Amino acid sequence: MRVLPSTHARRVPWKNGLGSTLELATDAPPGLPWTWRLALAPVPERAPFSSYPGIDRYIAVVQGDGLTLESKSGEVRVPREGAGLPFAGETPIVGRPDGPDVLDVNLMVVRSAWRASLQVVRDGRFEATGDVVLVHAFGAPVRVDADGAGTALAPGETLVATGRVGLSPSLDGVAICVALVPVTPA
Repeated sequence: MRVLPSTHARRVPWKNGLGSTLELATDAPPGLPWTWRLALAPVPERAPFSSYPGIDRYIAVVQGDGLTLESKSGEVRVPREGAGLPFAGETPIVGRPDGPDVLDVNLMVVRSAWRASLQVVRDGRFEATGDVVLVHAFGAPVRVDADGAGTALAPGETLVATGRVGLSPSLDGVAICVALVPVTPA
């Protein structure tokens, strides 16, 4: 178990050049290809998402009124709580914020390497199990139990652990939780 301080996060330009994301955690050093990445991104106006062939994406809203994704198959609202919305990175998507100050959390994984889940927990207790489990404290502390020990994540900190992790966000806080399991070759 290790805790990444808020200073560990880095600003990365969007692939399509229309904005930037705050990369919270990844499995690769800067400049090298990743197989998973967790990030926060503001969505100030309607814009196309970058194309990521071979990547599975999961998205949820952590701040603002909401976000609607537009595609050839229709429109869908991005959840603010619970399981993140999954979609294939090569699918043409346009994001439309439903008001000002929309911030989303975006998990991207190489489809051939990982199976993943993304959860936004606004209250109560939640548990996740995986070969890699990430917990990010957004806006307020989050109580985390991992590796037989408990700790509190300060706002902006991200826990990287393995196995079973329990978490409880503070009042008015948001916990972002990711569980990753490697794909088993056939």
